[in-house]
Amino acid sequence: MNKRQIAIYNAHGIEVRENKLVSPVGLVNPLMIDGNEKIGQGIFHFSTLPGTKEYTVTINGKEYQTIGTCVWDCIGCYAMAGNYRYANTINNIGIRNVMARDYMEWTENAISAQIKAENVRFIRIHASGDFFSVAYAEMWKRIAINNPGVTFWTYTKNSACESIFDGIDNANIVKSVIPNLGLNFGHCDYILACYEYLKNAGKTVYICRCGIDKNQHCTNCHGCSKNEFVLFIEHSTSYKAERDPLFPVLKSLIESQAKPE
Repeated sequence: MNKRQIAIYNAHGIEVRENKLVSPVGLVNPLMIDGNEKIGQGIFHFSTLPGTKEYTVTINGKEYQTIGTCVWDCIGCYAMAGNYRYANTINNIGIRNVMARDYMEWTENAISAQIKAENVRFIRIHASGDFFSVAYAEMWKRIAINNPGVTFWTYTKNSACESIFDGIDNANIVKSVIPNLGLNFGHCDYILACYEYLKNAGKTVYICRCGIDKNQHCTNCHGCSKNEFVLFIEHSTSYKAERDPLFPVLKSLIESQAKPE
């Protein structure tokens, strides 16, 4: 970190030592990460652990017990597959889980400082995990209000938190549960049915373009920052969307959508 960045952290009550943050559990890296292979560079994200099980997290040689933050344990959950299965990944996310659950005030200050120190412009709250309490959701609400030049978006299955960002122009919550239908991802027939249902109900809905373009990233699509509902085509070892007879119909619908600015 340069002197300017260190000064910003210090102004938010966060001490910096050896280019790390001095937290209540010792030295930790800045809490938000800049991009990944799916999200793209320039999109910072803060994740927590998925599901509701208990995890053991090691921080500076000491073990902490912490509980996942998603109120659902979904079959096919992407945050419990792929790279998320690796012990190092689980532990890195687990550190943020501990900080968010047990040291929320410090976490709010550290995230607020990082936004200023790294000139962050786009934040995806939770590449994995969810709002585990209204107080935690309110923490993110304060951060969004205090940083009007930053675009925030997230997803939630927690009905108690889905309206937290209402009235805030620079923050959006995508509802991951569609009333009377289910979750917002699935096979082509389900996505088409969800799209028609939500449109007929007068909802703002967008189908993620990643389902037809593997080079698509959050950096050049802001559909999740503008729509109440976003639908995702499932891809798994057992289901290949491109082989589905309805895929051409869905692809045509996606291509007809106005591409987010």
